[in-house]
Amino acid sequence: MKIHKIVTILLFSASWHCFATVEIQWQQINNWLSQPHTIAPWEYHQQGSQQRPVHALISPTAVNGGGALVYLPKGKPCFVSIPHQFHDKHTLQIGQALFTSTCNMMVYNTYHRYSESLDSQPMDYSKRLRGLHVAAVRAFHSIHPNASIFQLHGFNQNKRKSAQGKKADFILSQGRSYNAKLAKLQTCLLGLSEHTFVYQKDVFELGGTKNVLHKIGLAPHRFIHIEISKPMRSKLISQSASMEQFNLCLSYSR
Repeated sequence: MKIHKIVTILLFSASWHCFATVEIQWQQINNWLSQPHTIAPWEYHQQGSQQRPVHALISPTAVNGGGALVYLPKGKPCFVSIPHQFHDKHTLQIGQALFTSTCNMMVYNTYHRYSESLDSQPMDYSKRLRGLHVAAVRAFHSIHPNASIFQLHGFNQNKRKSAQGKKADFILSQGRSYNAKLAKLQTCLLGLSEHTFVYQKDVFELGGTKNVLHKIGLAPHRFIHIEISKPMRSKLISQSASMEQFNLCLSYSR
């Protein structure tokens, strides 16, 4: 093998190892929000219009868990987390609609939750402690400590254990306790489905209590975990009035 090819391979290997071992910090995202730029291996892209720009960080690889961050400076403060866009069908489309209408930040996974990881961390964004997802949430929370962080999931009613779970369309959770904000969200979403349940009150499964966002020091009740049934996800993406109502309900809970 020629010398220059050996050098190229060594340089690529060193670069990959650097990316794989250096963790992205929430302070980097904090700085990025005021001056968007590439944070390798995440690449910077500008979308939207000149009047309403949308800034994005998108990883072309699975290094550090991959993923994408989208930021709308003129949006209102709330955060959309989509950890399982491939496994939970339509959640990215629903999250994008929520982001566009209501929130100013969104993160979504770009690799399947069961993909092979390039480090010791799982690729599942609801479990991965290091990477873009957690760094972005922590940066957002440092700027907007009272704002809500919505995480959208999908579930199969047929796989639920309880009678309530089998008929649920929405399961709302803030962890092991809930406050008036979640009760208000439930009341609003009852307009979309009478089978809108609060974890720890109406149903006792799919509460997301082991989610990584409960482990990073967020203020109580800021993280709102939302499970959506398959029929309801189909309804939201096929009926614009239903999607609008869903977004409106969440906007009341920002």
